[in-house]
Amino acid sequence: MSYIEIVKKLYDTCKNMDIEETMELVLSAETEEESDFFAMISDFILQKKQKKVIANKEF
Repeated sequence: MSYIEIVKKLYDTCKNMDIEETMELVLSAETEEESDFFAMISDFILQKKQKKVIANKEF
């Protein structure tokens, strides 16, 4: 399996995570680099939710 395929599977897995799961992931990181990576996933999830709220004018 190529890195591209692996990253696409990672995206499919991560896009449906909830924010609590991503925060747990950040807190469980073993290194600062791992924490930074997990934080980027968390930011992505939050941005998706924000876009949805804005699009639906739920603010």
